[in-house]
Amino acid sequence: MIRRPPRSTLDRSSAASDVYKRQLVDHVNDSAELSFIFKTKTHVIIIFYIYGYEKITFEDLCKICNFAVSRTTIQTILSEGVKLGFLKKFVDKNDKRKKYFSCDQLKPILEKWHNEQQKIFN
Repeated sequence: MIRRPPRSTLDRSSAASDVYKRQLVDHVNDSAELSFIFKTKTHVIIIFYIYGYEKITFEDLCKICNFAVSRTTIQTILSEGVKLGFLKKFVDKNDKRKKYFSCDQLKPILEKWHNEQQKIFN
């Protein structure tokens, strides 16, 4: 039987999905942090946004992700991350209604993951 070479993915969303699926399989039995980050596609999106912004409010996350994720799902993931100690939640001193989230605990792990991805794709 003749084996076909793997097809190259031209569609960006398919390529992103392929990368996510590979990461999900790679990190299923990994550290608790990576298992949390790659638990679902939504986890990945939210954690990467928090990482990219240093700190971000729940409302800002909802505005950014409103095309694909419900407010309840975002809140659930944020609460889970805080409960597990991977995310920090803090209140703005000037406006008590604003609650910010940061992922300082995950930064070294995300930076290591990023460097590994650069090696693969460069």
